[in-house]
Amino acid sequence: MTSEMILPPHSTEAEQSVIGSLLLDPQSDNCQRVLSMLKPETFYSRQHQAIFGVIRDMNAKHQTIDGLTVTDELESRGLIEQVGGLGYVMQISRGIPSTANVMAYAFKVRDTAIERYGIEQANRMLEVLYARNGMSTDEKLGAIQTLAMQLDDRTKSGNTRGAVTFADAFERWTHVVDRRLSGDARAIGLTSGIKSLDDMLEPKRIVRGSLFVVGARPKMGKTTLYLNMALNCANAEGLPAIAFSLEMPEEQIVERAISQFSGVSSTNFYLEGYDDNRFALASARALELAQNGNLYIDDTPGLSLSHIVSESRRIKRERGVVGMVLVDYLTLMKAEKAERNDLAYGIITKGLKALAKELNCVVVLLTQLNRDLEKRTNKRPQPSDSRDTGQIEQDCDYWLGIYREGAYDENANQQDTELLLRLNRHGQSGVVFVEQRYGAIYDVDQDVARQAKDRREEKNQRYAGKGGF
Repeated sequence: MTSEMILPPHSTEAEQSVIGSLLLDPQSDNCQRVLSMLKPETFYSRQHQAIFGVIRDMNAKHQTIDGLTVTDELESRGLIEQVGGLGYVMQISRGIPSTANVMAYAFKVRDTAIERYGIEQANRMLEVLYARNGMSTDEKLGAIQTLAMQLDDRTKSGNTRGAVTFADAFERWTHVVDRRLSGDARAIGLTSGIKSLDDMLEPKRIVRGSLFVVGARPKMGKTTLYLNMALNCANAEGLPAIAFSLEMPEEQIVERAISQFSGVSSTNFYLEGYDDNRFALASARALELAQNGNLYIDDTPGLSLSHIVSESRRIKRERGVVGMVLVDYLTLMKAEKAERNDLAYGIITKGLKALAKELNCVVVLLTQLNRDLEKRTNKRPQPSDSRDTGQIEQDCDYWLGIYREGAYDENANQQDTELLLRLNRHGQSGVVFVEQRYGAIYDVDQDVARQAKDRREEKNQRYAGKGGF
């Protein structure tokens, strides 16, 4: 047994060295980096928290910073005695001969702060497990995962969640804007892989933290678009994409992904005597996708929201980032008990929206539309057509419907497809024309496709006027 008190991780010497460097040469590049990197609460000592806070405030006001001016400011705020008086401040300012190593001192201060935060989070996890407050085991594990994600965020970004001042939020925003303007692709949204749709979504693209809903009747191409977005995220964006499939097994997803990625029809994988060159191309592209390591597939039957959240968090912890989480499709998911189906599925859509925000990724959710839309003359889908999912319009940031006239008219071009962006909280909405061929989506000339559609509709109207229908 020992009577010595175990103190939380900290380094008094590193904290003194950081403050001493700031008092010596506050306008140097490294010292300015330290002022933007650390916060008063990063320091363990209450004395050092107060001194650093004053220095940071004075720097923001472009005031002169040295031992005397900082002491005067501390005295005007009534903090001089709390920090140990004039003597302690001057002792720190004289104790540093050079600011050359200030970044090393700052990293030491930050690292020990993260260790202290880790201890706090670990204690909170233990409290959750010990608590007898009616929470189920799954709920407790979910709470622990949330605490672990907060620790992960703090480790990677230095930020914690919860209420922050506008000044802190503004500072973070300016860093993001600087990254955008400098061409950092990670500071803007994601692309879909369909140029005409991406052009419509510019300049924000698909904003991170968003729920992107795709709605359509069967056989319209929901899964094709879902895979197109997943492949684009994994390959072109170079970010992890997690494809949760409740409709198709893993083997079918892999086969369709290879076909889409290579442009080789999947029928080639069934016919004896297939074209060796095309099969070699498909194999090469499949190997490229496998080595890329960014595409994840989960075909667990009856997926629940908690499973999707858990797996997505795991991959975020392992990879540090997630680009897209894609779910095919909503009404096949295991929903919680509720008075009505729309309420049960509303819990899922809210949870997926929260997941997008938590992981700073895009969640793509497919949904089956109500068959009543087929009774309308104009069968192009609307957000209100979502089956048992009235909440979806409130939760989603984007709502895109898919319409293929060939599904209703065998004489129509079976490849022509319309992507109807009905809702876009971050920009404009509209219609994009594409073609679906051999299980893949291809962009087309938008003006030519729009003119062809107008001619077709004009012809149908004339035919209807003559009693042709």
